[in-house]
Amino acid sequence: MAGENYSQRLERKFVDIVAMRMEEDNLKKGQFAVKVWPELSGNAAATKWAQIRSKTYHTGKPQSVTIADASRMALALGDDLGYLLSVAKRELDKEIRKGIR
Repeated sequence: MAGENYSQRLERKFVDIVAMRMEEDNLKKGQFAVKVWPELSGNAAATKWAQIRSKTYHTGKPQSVTIADASRMALALGDDLGYLLSVAKRELDKEIRKGIR
């Protein structure tokens, strides 16, 4: 993640935390995506989640997460957005202290 600033790294850590919680809750990617974006078709929701999780073809970067989408993700997991962000921040700060990029 060389060259990325703290905010971008925090966003990526948040997405990692959400993905981990999703797996702990035994939610498949498509099931989770539909819970987060019920107004989209199943395929469109799954594509949106995939674009957030990994690099997109066109830009080579993952799609950014809006506050609204982060809030939806937390609700879909039954968690508090502030709590998930706090966990992400704590883990990122720990990585920075250890020199992990």
